[in-house]
Amino acid sequence: MSAVASVIVPVHDRAALTRRCLEAVLPGLPAGCEAIVVDDASGDDTPRVLSDFGEAIRTVRLSRNAGFANACNAGAEAARGEALVFLNNDTEPRSGWLQALLGYAESHPAAAVVGAKLLYPKTEAVQHAGVVFGQDGYPHNLYAGFPPEHPAVSRPRRLQAVTGACFLVRRQAFEEAGGFDTGFANSLEDVDLCLRIGEAGGEVHYCPAAEVVHLESASRGRESRFEQSVDLYRRRWRERVRRDDLAVYAEDRLIELEYPASYPIPLSVSPLLATLRSGEREPETERLLELYARQVSDLLQEVVRLTAALAETGMESGPALEPAPQVAPSSAAEHRDFLASVSRVEEEIHRLQLDFQVGGRLGYRKLVERVREEVSRGTPAGATVLVVSRGDRELLRLEEREGRHFPAGADGGYLGHHPRDGEEAIAWLEASRGDGAQYLVVPSSSYWWLNHYTEFAEHLGDRYAKTESDCCAIYRLASHARV
Repeated sequence: MSAVASVIVPVHDRAALTRRCLEAVLPGLPAGCEAIVVDDASGDDTPRVLSDFGEAIRTVRLSRNAGFANACNAGAEAARGEALVFLNNDTEPRSGWLQALLGYAESHPAAAVVGAKLLYPKTEAVQHAGVVFGQDGYPHNLYAGFPPEHPAVSRPRRLQAVTGACFLVRRQAFEEAGGFDTGFANSLEDVDLCLRIGEAGGEVHYCPAAEVVHLESASRGRESRFEQSVDLYRRRWRERVRRDDLAVYAEDRLIELEYPASYPIPLSVSPLLATLRSGEREPETERLLELYARQVSDLLQEVVRLTAALAETGMESGPALEPAPQVAPSSAAEHRDFLASVSRVEEEIHRLQLDFQVGGRLGYRKLVERVREEVSRGTPAGATVLVVSRGDRELLRLEEREGRHFPAGADGGYLGHHPRDGEEAIAWLEASRGDGAQYLVVPSSSYWWLNHYTEFAEHLGDRYAKTESDCCAIYRLASHARV
């Protein structure tokens, strides 16, 4: 009698892991599905643990330890299902995982392989949202470390490969491909199988609705035989695979490019995806980043100021930047007021032009000077001061005080990206405090931190004394009790 699907769990020792896995799988096993455990010559308590499950599972026992690929092939040979679902024993599938895989396969007939979303234990960060091939030609788990609810990991998609820690393979595609290649030793068998099925015309898909917690390689050691598998992959696939990682990042809008008339091309990268290595930044790059940061802040300030001036005259621009219709002054007094308003706008524009002409000293540079003055007044000489910045070293030149970037990398340089969320910002702050930081300075140009990272703002407000001026807020971190 055939089954709808066969869940095949290859195991070698680690009996406790196997028990936990089966206890997660069996209660939610859909009608018409079976569970097959392949005992790959375990030398521990695995046979007794398997016997405890009785007829709820079918067991295949191998007389010698043959490895992951052989164990999976043996399970597939014994299986009755039209869908073969391979599952590592160091996993804990979440409710509805198998229904999600089967439902996806049913609604995508061309999908010969369907992979699941794998999560790290405890943190529940993403471990696998499919596999992409880097510019180095090797496979990489897609979006490892991302939050599990991020849109990029919640999008079903077609890829070249998914991991065999949990994936569904249609029996026909599996048999036509000849199963797992036993030349691989507990690494890259799954990638190789996906690529061979894809080469034969089958599609490989990622199904984010199927969630599985994975301990990753806890069930079998890899180190001693990893190079054997890498070498086989290198010879067979490295020069042939489509190096698709950048295309996927661009599709998910984690990398965006603009194409001006001449180079360089402006490139935007999500801080979740990539950072610039601080140890490899050349001085010219540092100066360029600081210049851009200053320009952005200056221009934003001037936009706000000019918008306010325009609003006073009644000439405020609309969404399409069209001037609002003007009503002619109806009296001599109104006419004089109107001319005075226009004169104020002209003076503001003239002041802006002069500021650009005299060394480019706009509001941001003045802000830096004001922050230095406030730090001198509000902190003692010799203090260690964190400054929320975008890498501008000018903000760290504090007289008789040690200025540090916040956030900073391990080398003390600007980290290059913002915190993922308020919780991460708090963790960075407390780590810096433990490393000797006594004050935190938030310049007015960075007040958006306090609005965006609300948990971080509440943490500061609840624990640390604050002094505030028109240019910055200074928090005293020396005491954990608010004064």
